Amino acid sequence: MTTLFLIRHGETIANRLDYIQGTLDNEMTRLTADGISEAESYQPLLANNHIDCVYSSPLKRAVKTSQIICAQSGLPVKVDPRLVEISYGQWNGMAIRKLKQLYANYFDNVTNDVQPNSIIISNGESFSRARDRIQSFLNDVAIKHPQKTVLIVTHGWVIKNIISLCLDNIDGTVFNNPHNLSISKVEIDDDSRKQRVCYYNCAYKKMDVP
Repeated sequence: MTTLFLIRHGETIANRLDYIQGTLDNEMTRLTADGISEAESYQPLLANNHIDCVYSSPLKRAVKTSQIICAQSGLPVKVDPRLVEISYGQWNGMAIRKLKQLYANYFDNVTNDVQPNSIIISNGESFSRARDRIQSFLNDVAIKHPQKTVLIVTHGWVIKNIISLCLDNIDGTVFNNPHNLSISKVEIDDDSRKQRVCYYNCAYKKMDVP
């Protein structure tokens, strides 16, 4: 069994201001002081859950979160471009409230996330293409790390679509975005490649694990 722990990066300035980030990778997307402090509290996760390797999105907010969590472990952080957040094109770096006022029909009122057809306006990455690269990553991890426990630090859209791919490929847009530094857990059978979602969007401090 390959076990995956999925963690969303720590809080950023853009998160606090409720701006859409996507592939934005500048001063607006650096971790806040709270984001750094909260990430430091996750360092025991690695030893307590016998993490064997760590993967991160290439965006700085995810890499920084990974480095903080791994600081006392000695584990290297492997950056994989397939874990990058989906790009919202021209909407990267814009206030969500303003976007919803201008393009209400392209947002889901329940999840507060953009709809797949938003690329018509935003010129962002297609949802199907993004899901293909995520599936490619999952396939490779299962092959490379059988019977291992893997920590993956990435982004909200990526995590909820990993979960959806594990649940018979249902539409990932039905999920609310996971909170910053929330943990989700997935298990992949090494023989059948059957995937099981153990839990989604849990706060570390409230989990019944060490």
